Amino acid sequence: MIKKITNVNNIKGIRISVKTSFKKSFLKKNKLFHSFQSSITIYNFGKSQIQILSNYKSILELFFKKNTHLRFSKKPLLKPGEKIKIYFNHLLKSRAAIINVYFSMISLNNSKIFKAHVPSIKLTHPEILN
Repeated sequence: MIKKITNVNNIKGIRISVKTSFKKSFLKKNKLFHSFQSSITIYNFGKSQIQILSNYKSILELFFKKNTHLRFSKKPLLKPGEKIKIYFNHLLKSRAAIINVYFSMISLNNSKIFKAHVPSIKLTHPEILN
């Protein structure tokens, strides 16, 4: 598990941890794909209420880079002392990739918008590790 602590001026106490797992490999239209899952846990150890607005994800595979921007329809609210777990499924053509993620959040106590960066997610197929 990888952890990262985000401290932005007076907004402190957002902690983010990441767990990844390989799901399976399969053929689709005679092309090999690899499925991974990431669970990102966001802890609010600060004193202000935090609301998650959107998510930005950059996937760097062997031969290309893909960027996505996701806005949450139901914007999760994190009160002090609470945590939320968000799951992402990744479908890759290569056996290894690096994913950079950040969440755009707002502090409801002072209306300050900030970015909470997630530690880089490294996805590797189990065969690579052997």
